[in-house]
Amino acid sequence: MRFIHAADIHLGAQPEKGLPWAAKRGEEIWETFRRLVAYAEQEKVDFLFIAGDLFHRQPLLKELKEVNYHFSTLTKTKVVLIAGNHDYIKQDSYYRTFQWCDQVTFLKSNGMEHCYFMDENVDIYGGSYYAKEDKNNLYDNLHPADFKRINILLAHGGDVTHRPYSPQRLRETGFDYIAIGHLHKPEILLQDRINQAGCLEPINKNEIGERGFFRGEITKTKSKVSFIPFAARIYQEEIIHVENTDTIASIQKKIVNRIEEHGSENIYRIILTGTRDEVIEFTEEKILKLGNIAKFEDQSQPDYDFKTMYRMNQDNVLGKYIKKYIEKEQLTAVEQKALCYGIRALTFGE
Repeated sequence: MRFIHAADIHLGAQPEKGLPWAAKRGEEIWETFRRLVAYAEQEKVDFLFIAGDLFHRQPLLKELKEVNYHFSTLTKTKVVLIAGNHDYIKQDSYYRTFQWCDQVTFLKSNGMEHCYFMDENVDIYGGSYYAKEDKNNLYDNLHPADFKRINILLAHGGDVTHRPYSPQRLRETGFDYIAIGHLHKPEILLQDRINQAGCLEPINKNEIGERGFFRGEITKTKSKVSFIPFAARIYQEEIIHVENTDTIASIQKKIVNRIEEHGSENIYRIILTGTRDEVIEFTEEKILKLGNIAKFEDQSQPDYDFKTMYRMNQDNVLGKYIKKYIEKEQLTAVEQKALCYGIRALTFGE
């Protein structure tokens, strides 16, 4: 049996709203979903598992119809999905009454249920959310009913307020494959057996690195599962080293070159480190305009000789201010910044 395991597609999300590229991101998430369905059709996999949070919020009826149309184009692949904590089944949710096409099985029980597919000898277990939070541990003590079948579990959770589980206990449940959603970082919990898919597209600037889905082939005697990067863009952290010979223009050039090297379509978190000339100051405004930069941090430090400055100013306000800090064995990052800002303000009157 061949399958795709995806989760946390978050249709309807608009990451980084207000930033120049954000208007495109909502449609890109939809387009990546469409590419996923097309990929399943092209590869003729037996199943497409969606382990929760197909939508970022309660789906509109027109959105369910759109998704259902794309699923209806599958000629071999069967879709099995559950609702997660973002698209949980509210009292008035369209999920409750929507009529899916023949290709789709929606495990919408408020608890656990399973569906047997005779042709593939596959039994698929899962259950949907009916609230934003669900603290019940549904998975650790769950076991398949028939070990002669290929048994799959769709799970959504992994923290204290969203169906917590023990990775060790999951290994002992006896499922041939466990497809997990909810946490957005892809992770292998047990090689070829238990995987956390992560989100299909990153929706937060802290979701650094590749995003996509797992593709696998499994029988009762063996399995092989691998991660497939698939996102249109990734969030990437780039650390730029600053030297005291750098100017604002030279650092801007370093940042632009790094973005061009790693892909101008991606979204970046830029961090400056090192030591800069004491008169140079990097402002967020000058950095954000250089590309798709969601976050900028200046961790570089001015090239001050604190001890010499203290000796030359120990009888004035500046010297007294420096003394409070240099008497400490080691400064925290916050204290280091406070010292530098204070010197700049007292020296230049800013």
